[in-house]
Amino acid sequence: MTMTDRKLFRAAVVIQEQSSRQRPVPESIYLPDYSWNHLQQLKRNITRARERGWHLAAQSLLGTLPDACRDLQRDLEASLQTLATHTRPRLPTNASAIYQDLRALQGEFDKVEIDLTAHELTVTTETIELEGVLLGEFQIKLYWTDIGQTSHPYRVVALDPNPAARREDVTHPHVQDEQLCEGDGRAAIAAALAESRFYDFFLLVNQVLHSYGEGSAYVELSDWDGTPCADCGTSVSDDDRYYCHRCDSTLCDSCSSNCQGCDNSHCTSCLQACADCGELYCSSCLKACPVCRKRFCPDCRQEGLCTTCYEILNPKTEEPNNDSSTESQCETACLVGQGS
Repeated sequence: MTMTDRKLFRAAVVIQEQSSRQRPVPESIYLPDYSWNHLQQLKRNITRARERGWHLAAQSLLGTLPDACRDLQRDLEASLQTLATHTRPRLPTNASAIYQDLRALQGEFDKVEIDLTAHELTVTTETIELEGVLLGEFQIKLYWTDIGQTSHPYRVVALDPNPAARREDVTHPHVQDEQLCEGDGRAAIAAALAESRFYDFFLLVNQVLHSYGEGSAYVELSDWDGTPCADCGTSVSDDDRYYCHRCDSTLCDSCSSNCQGCDNSHCTSCLQACADCGELYCSSCLKACPVCRKRFCPDCRQEGLCTTCYEILNPKTEEPNNDSSTESQCETACLVGQGS
């Protein structure tokens, strides 16, 4: 047995001793209270925005509702998995089987690390690229003493992160906050952990990282490199991007509006309706009437005042009655006619 093999076998013995200890009964049962409360609050905010006529805000909040529902769904599944790990009988394992798994891992991955002090077994994946999006290498860190204690006794860490443009905590379509959404592989991964089949566990996680399920991702790959619209949050490509002339925020085509005065594009927050005609203008094109203090566009101002205040301060004088001069002109015309 080589020096490396002896180290691996010693590690296998330690892992077997530590991972086979009796699991304590959990002090508390995790339920997704935060996700549920967040979903309820979001619903209340949408209702309030609609009642007050804030249609753009209501539409923006409505766009976040599917993500909130998916978060609740994932948290419920995590709760079910946690309960299953505490009720599922854990099969005994032996140091020899763990040693064989460690050797197999070294043959499968270029880098395998064992930290006996931190109770951590780590493998590094190859560079991952999905549908043209380069995501880089990932470390899969398993904490063997946490198996059976939490729903996720492992983390997935991006070594050279290329996160989604709209969500910095998503480093892979199926990884958020270093937690993997296991999808269809959840049952197989849970079984591998329960039976201390470490080789199978790392291969299963690595397989999920090399796959992409459209519709079940935290962020779709088609939206990965886009910049989020400041108003609605939709991912915008470089070719379809607009900018607010005032605050320089990124906008999609639907949320970009032009000022009726200068014709520059602006976000909704930087436009205001003229108090008279109701058309949208930027702050530079709207001026406050010094009398009523309301803001008006150039077409609705006269000599610095709004139309209403100008007419009040400058009442029209009545035109003189010209009936006598008209009668005189008529008489003159008649006399001329008679003389001829």
